Amino acid sequence: QEEDQEIMFGGFQRLLNGNETQETLVYRKESFKEAWNEMDTIMNDILMDMNQKTIRDIRQFVDKAHEVKERMISLPFHEIPTALVFAGINTPDHSAQFAHIASDLKQTERNFVSLIQAKDCSTVKNMIKVMIERFMENTNEEMDPVIEDEEDEQPSYQVGSSIAKESKALPFDMQLLEGWYNHKSNKLRPNLVVILQDFEAFEPSVLQDFFVICSEYQASLPIVCIMGIATSTEILHQSLTKYTIGLLRIERFKLENSDVWFNRVFEKIFLDGTDTLKFGPLPYKFLLDHFYLYDFSIAKVSASLKYALMHHFYGNPLSVFLPLMRLDQEQMEIRQKEQWTDKMLNAHHVAHIRMLPSFKAYIESLATVEPKRALLLLKDDEELLIHEVPRLLTEMKQYQHQFTLGIQLVQLLQSQFPSFTSLKKSKRMILLEALESKEGFVERSQLIKVLVSLLRKIDLAHVTRISKELRILFRNEAEVISKLDEWETRAMELIDKSEKEKNGVEGMILSNAEDMHGRHTATAQKAQAESMEYIKKLGTESSKLAFEIADWCNDYLGCWLQPFAKRPLHEIVYYTSSRLLEKSFASQPRATVQTALTQPQHYLNCNCCQDNSTDQLNVTEPDSCILYKLYLECGRMINLYDWFIAFSSIIKKEQRPQKKELGEDEAQ
Repeated sequence: QEEDQEIMFGGFQRLLNGNETQETLVYRKESFKEAWNEMDTIMNDILMDMNQKTIRDIRQFVDKAHEVKERMISLPFHEIPTALVFAGINTPDHSAQFAHIASDLKQTERNFVSLIQAKDCSTVKNMIKVMIERFMENTNEEMDPVIEDEEDEQPSYQVGSSIAKESKALPFDMQLLEGWYNHKSNKLRPNLVVILQDFEAFEPSVLQDFFVICSEYQASLPIVCIMGIATSTEILHQSLTKYTIGLLRIERFKLENSDVWFNRVFEKIFLDGTDTLKFGPLPYKFLLDHFYLYDFSIAKVSASLKYALMHHFYGNPLSVFLPLMRLDQEQMEIRQKEQWTDKMLNAHHVAHIRMLPSFKAYIESLATVEPKRALLLLKDDEELLIHEVPRLLTEMKQYQHQFTLGIQLVQLLQSQFPSFTSLKKSKRMILLEALESKEGFVERSQLIKVLVSLLRKIDLAHVTRISKELRILFRNEAEVISKLDEWETRAMELIDKSEKEKNGVEGMILSNAEDMHGRHTATAQKAQAESMEYIKKLGTESSKLAFEIADWCNDYLGCWLQPFAKRPLHEIVYYTSSRLLEKSFASQPRATVQTALTQPQHYLNCNCCQDNSTDQLNVTEPDSCILYKLYLECGRMINLYDWFIAFSSIIKKEQRPQKKELGEDEAQ
């Protein structure tokens, strides 16, 4: 019965030692599906949006592919309009990208689309068969069942002990496609678009024959080819002959690199959104490292995010509170009260909240200020669930909003100094450093110290410029806008004063220069002293304003970029475990190889090695296992001769007749 329930609920099990109700289990499962659908939609929309221009250009190329035929000089062969689409080095990601291209081309009635992969095209016959099947799927047609039966029921006969099947050509050829096209096409004469999403994986000979056949039927079938390239055009010349390339009328297109997609996904999920699951430093660093240092895989990033979300909802009973992040505080309280009344939340959830390390720290800090409030939260379950949890989650949303503003402020300050390149960091690396900081990002970051130092040296013109950019960033923050108004007013007053006094000061300095070798009157000396004092005062006021802006940025960054681990109930919103991600998505063959060499019985499943310990040497083990154990005994410095002597002393000589001589391939 328990197994049936696991199947029914997609692997979800009752948590809290079985004290979770079935309604809560179903709610947790549905919350996971809803959260993943939202995250998956974000990633797919970004992938579609960033290549929208290229997809539109490809669609225009396909629509006009056969319009240029009338303007071309007559050739002795028929060219195939071919689009070379450079889709990035990670070929597994091509599936999603070319699926979007195919979906876009299918939206109009002017195109029949056939999306083909190399794994289905070992021969030309298979390739043509798959192509025709994909074309028929555009009209929701199925193959003739009579044809399928004929394929399945091939006669066989026995020759000796082996059974052979009579070879039979597949009933799919270009004439069949031509007849189907003439039957289905209308006055628009739709294009037959063939998409080869992984060009490098196709057999060159298969492609050459396929293009030659398509060229022969180009007069009656308006075929357009789209080929996905992972490397460069060199692979085209390496795979196809000059004659075959001459049959193609090629135009190049380029999709955006996967790192552009990753940067936008990272900002949308980890910075802009406040209702999605956030990553702690370890899983976030794992995500960065395995994307940028290994394969640039979009699919692996998507799978990692889904796995983390799945693990969070599968194993964390408090994950039922994560959907509350979509609501405001009042709606949270209503939702919590309803679930408490319906018994979806019970005392076990309350106990689990009180055992959270972040909540314990919160109660300890609250006890020093409001001991009665702290005692109430430890005793009253309804007060904790219905009022305190919504309030803390609302503060978490405010913290995440300010945290995002802090990251964007650091980016803005970096852009103010073009020559500042030595310590300049991308937004994703700033986020990683902020997440890893346990005591405070501003206090320990050399980047912030340098930026604040540079801010203190800006002039009035730079103050006005940076104030305008800050106004755009903090357009929804009334307190910051009022501060910016004050700075701009002071800056404009200083600029006006400097313009008014500029001519007078220059005149004083000029007259003083003319009388340098003449008589100095007391009035002239007094005017010169006043002018120099004014210049110093003007510089002092400008420096004061620059220092004030720098100190404000430093203070606000220190307030906004506080460690998330100090926030109560952060365990509900932040996923901090990287062990399962590393185990699932980072292959570690070293441990497996070492286990196989030290304990081969786990892999060989033999009886002779069952009782052996890890460090015991046994002649029944494979030679490589014996050599590895001897290698472990040798220490750091290995003498090859001693290693060989130790190995030969363990291996028993084969029992053989005394008169039989050694063979050429036998060692004594």
